[in-house]
Amino acid sequence: MYNLNDNGFDAKQGAVIFNNGVAGLVEDVKMSVYKKKPEDKENAPDYKVTFTDNNGGECSTSYWYVTKDTQYNTVDEQVRRQGKSMKHIIHAIYGSDYEIPVNASNAKELLDQSMKCIKEGLTNSGKFRIFATYGTLNATKQYIQPRSWVPFVEPMSVDRTETRLKLAATVDAIERIEKDTVEVTAKADELLEGDDW
Repeated sequence: MYNLNDNGFDAKQGAVIFNNGVAGLVEDVKMSVYKKKPEDKENAPDYKVTFTDNNGGECSTSYWYVTKDTQYNTVDEQVRRQGKSMKHIIHAIYGSDYEIPVNASNAKELLDQSMKCIKEGLTNSGKFRIFATYGTLNATKQYIQPRSWVPFVEPMSVDRTETRLKLAATVDAIERIEKDTVEVTAKADELLEGDDW
C-alpha cells in the first residue's frame, strides 16, 4: 500500500555547498577529523579532515594509508606529500614553532600519530582560514575542495594582509566545471501517455 502523505515521498533537501561554491579565501572555518569506522565502505578514506563554513557547508581532504606505489608516485613520494600536509595542518593549529610529537617508523604510524595530534589540538583551537579551489588547472574537479597543496590553511589570528594563502593563477582552478546540458521540452500530455483525464 502506498500513501503519498508518507514522508518517504518527500523531496530530499539539497546539500549546503561550501562557501556557496565560491573558490578562494574562506574565513571563519571550523576544522574536524573523521577516522574510518569498521562499518564504512571498504574503499572509504582512513581519515578525512573536514572544513565547515558558517552556513554548514563542508569540504574535505581525504587521507589513506600509503601501502604501495602508484603509477604517478612512489611510496616515499606519497608519504612525503602526506607528511607536508600533516605538518602544515599541525602548525596551523598549534603555531609554527610547535615541536611536533610525531616520530613514526612507517607510513601508517605517521598518519595515525599526525591525525591524533590534529584531533587533540582541535579541542582548544579557534577557527581557520582556508584556500578553496576546484583542483588545479591540470586536474580540475567538479566540486569545491581545500587546495591540494601547501599552503591551504592558517589560523584566523593571521592578519588577512599577511596571509600566505594567495591565488596561484597558473595552478589553482577557481571556476567550477560546468557540464554540457541538453534542453529537452515535451508537452505534458505526451509525458502522461495513456492518462485519460
